[in-house]
Amino acid sequence: MKHKNYKENFSLIWMNKRGQTSIFIIVAIVIFVAVLLVYFFYPNIKNVVSGEFSPSNEIENCLQSDLKENIVTLSNQGGYLDPEGFILYQNDKVKYLCYTSQYYLPCKVQQALIKKHFEDELNSVLKTKAETCISNLVAEFKRRGYEVSASSKVDTKVEIVPQRMEFTIMAPMSVTKENTQTYDEFKFNIPSEMYNILMISTSIIDFESTYGNSETNLYTQNYPNIKIDKAELDEGSTVYTVNEVTTKEKFRFASRSLAWPGGYGRETQ
Repeated sequence: MKHKNYKENFSLIWMNKRGQTSIFIIVAIVIFVAVLLVYFFYPNIKNVVSGEFSPSNEIENCLQSDLKENIVTLSNQGGYLDPEGFILYQNDKVKYLCYTSQYYLPCKVQQALIKKHFEDELNSVLKTKAETCISNLVAEFKRRGYEVSASSKVDTKVEIVPQRMEFTIMAPMSVTKENTQTYDEFKFNIPSEMYNILMISTSIIDFESTYGNSETNLYTQNYPNIKIDKAELDEGSTVYTVNEVTTKEKFRFASRSLAWPGGYGRETQ
């Protein structure tokens, strides 16, 4: 009986130790995983716990909505926020980028370097809004207990490059709490195919001003993601809409070139 009890007690002790070992292993695994999470995601965890924030993200969040809204307006109106010399088409004021009031003659380019003009128009929006966003950022730093030294001058820059639009806000400032951080500029990008769209539009305008018409099939053969709508209207006006089918971006502009009197349409070159 004693021998049997000894075996039973030994079995119980062994099982208890085995169970304790399993618990220790599980605890060790949990600690190890927690350490990995802290190591890889510490910046995000720190931001949540301490209430720190990213100035660049604050600026981007402040600006993006206005920028995207104005990009749509510029895209529908030939790159102008308040165009003159336009035709009303589908409730949009579509700027004539190539125009002649005469018949039988090719149009004259009304706006050279349309990409640069698009950038300049968008930059005017960026600059106006950026001043407010920088002011809000300074106020937020101060609310969090920082001492802030900031320049009163805010400069901005917009660049449309392949696959994106780049935005730069030059607003030097230094913020001090336990230590000092210095910021010279804030940058962010918006994914976009507007560069290719504007390059194709520029080429169409060149054809309009040289030959009086443009054959859009040439572009769609070389750019499979591009679709071009060409609406020929009265009095020789044509509205082009260059669409990027994957991103749903577009650029619309008008031309009046090689116009025929009496309602006759243009012949395709």
